Amino acid sequence: MTSKRPDNGRQVENTLNAQVRDTEQNERFIRLLNHYRHDWMNEIQVLFGYVKLKKYDKLEDLMEKIKDKIQRESYLAKLGVPELVIYLLAFQAEVKEIALRISMEQEIRVNELSVDTNRLLGLVADIMEACKENARLFPYAEHALNVSFAQEADRLVLGFEYSGEMESARWSSLIGRLRQKQETDEVWEHVESDHNQSAIRVALLLNT
Repeated sequence: MTSKRPDNGRQVENTLNAQVRDTEQNERFIRLLNHYRHDWMNEIQVLFGYVKLKKYDKLEDLMEKIKDKIQRESYLAKLGVPELVIYLLAFQAEVKEIALRISMEQEIRVNELSVDTNRLLGLVADIMEACKENARLFPYAEHALNVSFAQEADRLVLGFEYSGEMESARWSSLIGRLRQKQETDEVWEHVESDHNQSAIRVALLLNT
């Protein structure tokens, strides 16, 4: 008679591994919530400080800044791809070497477009991880990355504007390897690097 214990053991192990992954994801989500709660508390404290000190002339600029921040976070939350949203939020909260800004001029529901969301996530992550890898080579320099999403008639356009210290040869090699993974429905329209700056623009073609 064949024992079922090995199969049961694997099932238990798989269940435990899944629980560990769920726990880690939940803990990471809680850390992100705490980070953004703390971030917003700072904004509120600055607002109250201006009111308390009667620096009313500074309130208009601050409120515009807060309004812009709310709009950007709203657009980000409505992208419709949870894994992508979490990745961007986590990068912004956890990667201390780079000041990340997400730019969108309009609401884009990626999940409603004819685009491979797994490929989109992989492409965004590959380029941003390349930026992070470079930034960690220069821990005392300032690095900034602006990531933009724009929807055109038949394309989803991704923009990456990176600034900071970099080794030109190493950076070109990193981006070159990424371009070798280019899919048939991707167009790398604009890739240029100058002293301490790099701009990458990739269009994902949509089947309309």
